[in-house]
Amino acid sequence: MKKLLAVLLTLAMMFALVACGGNTSTTDNGGNSGNTATDNGGESDSGETGGWRIAFSNSYVGNAWRTAAVNIFDAYTADLVEQGVIAEAYSSSAGQDVQAQINEIRNMMSEGYDAIVVIAATETGLTSVLEEAAERGIVIVCFDANVDSDLVYNVNTDQEEYGRLLAQSLADRLGGEGNILWIRGIEGNAVTNARTAGMESVLENYPDINVLGTGFGEWDDSTTAVEMANLMSAYSSMGIDGVLSEGGGGHAIVESLIEYGYDPAEVVISEGEMFNSFMKDWVELDLNAFCTAQPPYLAAAAVDVALAVLNGEEVEPWTYIDLPTCSSREEAEEKWYQPDQDGNFVCDWTDNNNTWNLTIEDVAG
Repeated sequence: MKKLLAVLLTLAMMFALVACGGNTSTTDNGGNSGNTATDNGGESDSGETGGWRIAFSNSYVGNAWRTAAVNIFDAYTADLVEQGVIAEAYSSSAGQDVQAQINEIRNMMSEGYDAIVVIAATETGLTSVLEEAAERGIVIVCFDANVDSDLVYNVNTDQEEYGRLLAQSLADRLGGEGNILWIRGIEGNAVTNARTAGMESVLENYPDINVLGTGFGEWDDSTTAVEMANLMSAYSSMGIDGVLSEGGGGHAIVESLIEYGYDPAEVVISEGEMFNSFMKDWVELDLNAFCTAQPPYLAAAAVDVALAVLNGEEVEPWTYIDLPTCSSREEAEEKWYQPDQDGNFVCDWTDNNNTWNLTIEDVAG
């Protein structure tokens, strides 16, 4: 009888414990009040709204723009962690090796991140691993270099429009005729392909604009300097009226023109990034120039898209950000040029409203 009573008492205690443990409540971290975590990526590892973990897989890191994009991601997500909107953020750069980036993304998948934002090394090489991650419930947002998949969200500017703006400004300033050099980005890169298509759609309307030669500057001053040296050596004697540049090598273009005896103020330049070294040249040498740019705050916009999806909001597959532009020396001086920063500083570091609460130190750091 005593044994029976002991068994009954034990069972009663077990039922009491189960009853007490059956109503577990979660608390909000303060960043996403009113949103409920869901399965398949909607619930963070902590099980709490505001506990999202976001990773950033960058590919190429060999220029100032990519450094700025990584810095912006790090600064913006650090602010979100401090606010309690997310629990953790992590960024890394794999380089142009597609397999290395695939391995990096697989590591992020294994670590259980709720969302991964990506600058893809190729247009198609990462599709399989990104779709696999999405099928596991991880939110995938590609920016700058996009991936065409129904399972992936994309954030970008209109790259063909980017190319059209640069080429049209050059054509207008040349009066529709003249000899030009053409500096593109990275050979085979999706962004370069789209910008090239935009430029070509304009140039085909101007048969009297003669493209003497082209090179790939890889959005980088030092690489552009090499390409310009080769092109100027081959064609400078024929007369250079303009330079069409996809971006990142504006200062090298100016330096090369000077080296070969040209007054850069007399050569029309369409440059595709707003690096401080080029803005300084524009202001000090009174260049006849035009700029549009791929803003590095696409990194922060991609985080916003990832959070919106995680929090159950309706999000379009593609999000387009407006292109910033500069078309005069006065605008370059008053709005973009930063005398206190070095030449690699990316002048279009935030939008007009500073939507992501960034500082110059965040980007330059």
